[in-house]
Amino acid sequence: MRGRVVLVSGTATAIGKTHFAAALLLAARQRCARVVGIKPVESGVNGCVASDASTLSRYSSFHVKPFGYALPEAVSPHLAARRAGVRIEAAKLEVGIAGARADADLVVVELAGGLFTPLSDGILNADLAARCAADDLLLVAPDRLGTLHDVIATVRAADAMGLCVGAIVMVAPQLSDASTGSNADELARFLSIPVLAGFPRAPIEDLTDLPVMTVIVERALAAPAPSRRRPLP
Repeated sequence: MRGRVVLVSGTATAIGKTHFAAALLLAARQRCARVVGIKPVESGVNGCVASDASTLSRYSSFHVKPFGYALPEAVSPHLAARRAGVRIEAAKLEVGIAGARADADLVVVELAGGLFTPLSDGILNADLAARCAADDLLLVAPDRLGTLHDVIATVRAADAMGLCVGAIVMVAPQLSDASTGSNADELARFLSIPVLAGFPRAPIEDLTDLPVMTVIVERALAAPAPSRRRPLP
């Protein structure tokens, strides 16, 4: 058995990736039996607040043996690891993700921070993504001022290293501004990548039946891995 792997990354940290990934897990459970969500690298894990990994585990239909890194300081993973005296090894994470894939219908992997967040000296999230042979890579972005730059820059940088972003997922920001509601249409002018909008700030259980979530689940379970695309000039 070889399940599908969907990577969930973002343009930055604290933008709603975990909330989205948990909703994706819950929605996918209506379609297949063995669904698991993992966050193999997480900083700021101190026991006072539920970790992102524990949230994903709660919405999974089964669990895998932990294999990643839970780091106490709330800083970039590479710095949190250095201060904790450990080194994040991409090969270890790759093996762990492959192991989860062998037991699952669907594995949702949330990356720490943004797509180009460092994991160790010389290793970025994007490098891990390139090694995972994932079936899809979703880039989560907040629907707020500045997201046009952040998304276009991230997609272009990913493309330059041969890494394909399959779709952009627009989520409601914590604070709306004058650009909120228009960013999806504007991104479509510059990118030849699907821009999936319509994720409000709502309880996870209320997000599973949204039409846009149906599209995401179909991608996760059946869509072929996207070919490399370049932003439109």
